Amino acid sequence: MKTIDITMTATLRPSVLNCTLDNIKKFIVDQNSKEFNFRLIVNIDPIGEKVNSFDIVEICKSYFPNLIFNTPQEPSFAKAVKWVWINSSSEFVFHIEDDWLFNKKVDILKMIYILKKYPDLSSLRLYKHNTPKLKVIDTFNCKWNYNKDGFYLADDYKNQFGLNPILIKRKFILDVLPKMVDNINPEKQFRSTQNFMEPIIKKWKYGLFTTPGELAIISDIGRYWMERQSLKKPIKKTFLTWENK
Repeated sequence: MKTIDITMTATLRPSVLNCTLDNIKKFIVDQNSKEFNFRLIVNIDPIGEKVNSFDIVEICKSYFPNLIFNTPQEPSFAKAVKWVWINSSSEFVFHIEDDWLFNKKVDILKMIYILKKYPDLSSLRLYKHNTPKLKVIDTFNCKWNYNKDGFYLADDYKNQFGLNPILIKRKFILDVLPKMVDNINPEKQFRSTQNFMEPIIKKWKYGLFTTPGELAIISDIGRYWMERQSLKKPIKKTFLTWENK
């Protein structure tokens, strides 16, 4: 049975993480356990609530006995993404942040079938909006065309790779890792305006794993927590960690 690495960037917010991990177990691990083993690789940045990083480790262990973790001294979103990807080894890597919920079963086997069938397809993102009943949709600053195999394909590469829940080919990760830097929001590094990454991302194609008329597959639960903690993303500089309001 093949292993799939779930790479996660996390912070010190136990209730949010518990919700996300419980949801992952229900809609990903349990639904795909006949085909795959799952390992969790998590970076826990020391920011958030007044708890210890190892409290977060224990929560992760309760859901994933097969666990690799990192507890750095300083928070950095960019370094966190690099660390979890460097420590992954499976052919396909499921990446997620610690504040997403799944609204339905995710068919990992079908996603892998699609990624294997299309050699230049880097990844399949799960869509956070309801999908219009259209064969061509306009989202993430480009047009996406529906494919008979059950996904939408972006018509350009310029802004299409994102870090909301996504299944990624390890070949793509190995391609981009040597170019990734520590001083730019990792999601913003995958843009055509970044000269250091543009030659790599233009070699690949990008997909959305949804179908016409399908309801949102995932939901963001992090923004409400951020408001309660009086935290915000920086406005005039790249996002590497949260700031106080």
